[in-house]
Amino acid sequence: MFSNVGSAADVEIAVQGVPTAAEFAKVNEQLLGDPRFRAGLKMLVDCSGLDTSPLTPENVQQLTEPMVMRDWHYPPLAVALVAPDDGTYDAARAYRAHLGGSRSNRQVFRSRAEAEAWLAEQEGA
Repeated sequence: MFSNVGSAADVEIAVQGVPTAAEFAKVNEQLLGDPRFRAGLKMLVDCSGLDTSPLTPENVQQLTEPMVMRDWHYPPLAVALVAPDDGTYDAARAYRAHLGGSRSNRQVFRSRAEAEAWLAEQEGA
């Protein structure tokens, strides 16, 4: 999860399959259990392996609940979400909206290169 030197992100997460609240909670537990995890990190979340086709708007809102609590205690500096296909992109934008939109300092990108470029521009880079 934690990136090697030279990456624009401090933490990189690749998510796959159909997203569930339980899986998102598990990712949170892994992050919170790592002594390197703290407020102010730059994160890159690769959503290209997700199958968002079965998600409803209510499901997307449920996925944000563990992140809201985590962000309250450990607000990230910036989070770049990579979502190359239309369905995943739309779901990622809805997810971002539930987390506060632009105030959450999350952005959704079609490519990893765009996401990394944006992360590199964020304060503290």
